[in-house]
Amino acid sequence: MKYKKNNIKLKRKITQSAIKFEINSMDPLGQGVAIVDKKPCFISKTLPGETGTATLTKASKGVKFARLETLDVTADNRKSSECEHFDSCPGCHYLHTDYESELGYKTQALKHHLQRFDVDIPEIMVSPAQKRLGYRNRVQLHYRHKYIGMIDGTTNNVIEVPKCLLLSKELKTELDKLYNDKSWTENHAAEGHCELFLTESGARIEWNKPYAHGGFSQVNNAMNEVLKTAVFNEIGDNKAREGAKNTLLDLFSGNGNLSNMIVTDNPLVERVMVDFAPDRVNLEKLNFVHLDLFSETALRTFRARSEYSKYDMFIVDPPRKGFTGLQQWANTFNPKQIIYVSCNAATMVRDLQKLVHKYTIKKIHLIDLFPGTYHYETVITLSLT
Repeated sequence: MKYKKNNIKLKRKITQSAIKFEINSMDPLGQGVAIVDKKPCFISKTLPGETGTATLTKASKGVKFARLETLDVTADNRKSSECEHFDSCPGCHYLHTDYESELGYKTQALKHHLQRFDVDIPEIMVSPAQKRLGYRNRVQLHYRHKYIGMIDGTTNNVIEVPKCLLLSKELKTELDKLYNDKSWTENHAAEGHCELFLTESGARIEWNKPYAHGGFSQVNNAMNEVLKTAVFNEIGDNKAREGAKNTLLDLFSGNGNLSNMIVTDNPLVERVMVDFAPDRVNLEKLNFVHLDLFSETALRTFRARSEYSKYDMFIVDPPRKGFTGLQQWANTFNPKQIIYVSCNAATMVRDLQKLVHKYTIKKIHLIDLFPGTYHYETVITLSLT
């Protein structure tokens, strides 16, 4: 199997030398790992058991990175990618193998992160994606002059992806317009980014705005329903259904994606939502608190404004960087149950390490919201010991 070289300059000058490799394992970022000159070498688009030749692209801090050139031995679970951009596009990581293997690598990656807990943990429950392609309702693209697509992390060049298979049908129509009619370059010269996303009224495009401008939403509608049901079922395991009033604090709530089903089903649950959303300030009377949870004064400000001195349940759904302040919030309000939802297992484990001696991990649930990529969603349920 032959892989074309890209005739492009690297961000850093480095001697481009051919190396021989044998892949021993997969890392949590979907890269094959080989040992080259007694150092780990990460090579994307490879699988355990494969051997071949690669070109060294970067070496730093005792590790190496290389770009696949040719394969001499291929893994039994390798398959031809359905996407013609896969070999060069950095957006997907597992389309060169079957979906069962992809789920196995993701589960293995999550177990790798969970090893940092020094307590017993339950088996990981896995919810596969309902479909592997055509699911994304939101995507960010980068442009440089007339070129638009994904940024190659090695070369810092734009890789055009006019036939991307991850997008929903509605977004694919908008993507086609960008590639077929370059008139957008008249108003968007030099470089920047744009975001294509679906709303209730149809597809929209925003140029050079922060990601998820106007409100965050999960990129996979079908699997978001699985996620919401998983959180709902965990709250249902609590005694909230036995007739007593329960208080629920939804941190990084957005529009209540994860808690709306709960309060609709059980009116005895008193919910308070907290998030940074200037456009929702006028909803504070509806138990929405506009607050930057990463501010050093966030907890003090919230305590002064909250009518409750304790909460029975937390739902925490932070961005990728996690929520280092969670321990302080948990110690202050002493919830009986915490449901932590994360798209970054590394920061999730970091945050929860501070709680696992006060709380017991009851359930770990991997929900594949991002098939084809190394990303996945994790739901961890903790109960007060």
